[in-house]
Amino acid sequence: MKQLYWDSVEEEQKFFFTMTKRGVNFVSSPGRFLSEIYDFYPGQEYDLEYKYEEKQTKPVKEQLEEYLTGKREQFDVPLDLTDTGTEFQQQVWRAIQAIPYGQTITYKQLAEQVGRPEAVRAVGHAVAMNPLLILVPCHRVIKANGDLGKYRGGVAAKQKLLELEQTVITKKAAPRRLPLPHLSQLNRPGL
Repeated sequence: MKQLYWDSVEEEQKFFFTMTKRGVNFVSSPGRFLSEIYDFYPGQEYDLEYKYEEKQTKPVKEQLEEYLTGKREQFDVPLDLTDTGTEFQQQVWRAIQAIPYGQTITYKQLAEQVGRPEAVRAVGHAVAMNPLLILVPCHRVIKANGDLGKYRGGVAAKQKLLELEQTVITKKAAPRRLPLPHLSQLNRPGL
């Protein structure tokens, strides 16, 4: 029986996540139950044992909370995708991880990056089968016409994640204002 440690984060909506001893292997859609994991690990319902252990899950929980509050742009927790996905899907997921924070690419661009420019639909399916919402940031993949496209967590959640990242980027890029002098200082030399 495979041991999974589970926990959740809540920033407006709850996200469940699970991890093995090797790393995080699942992040749920917002507002969904932990049982959503079986969509990504079919046939393993009776092979998984769940354990709540804060010590094990603390780093992942902290990093997800930091991300959802705009305090983290990159994750450095280990991922464990060994028991899910085809080689092609794994290749797509690795390419998604390379999309910079606050930026988007199209499904077509992603297909080109993985060396399969004719496989846009297959890439779309691989994106949809990503078991690690947020950690493998599939919300950064959009349609060529600029529409957001579908998202396992819902289009509203995808929009919110993209807006969060844009807000953080905009705040970082905003020039810092220098304090204005007091009126009593204006006609003094040395200002």
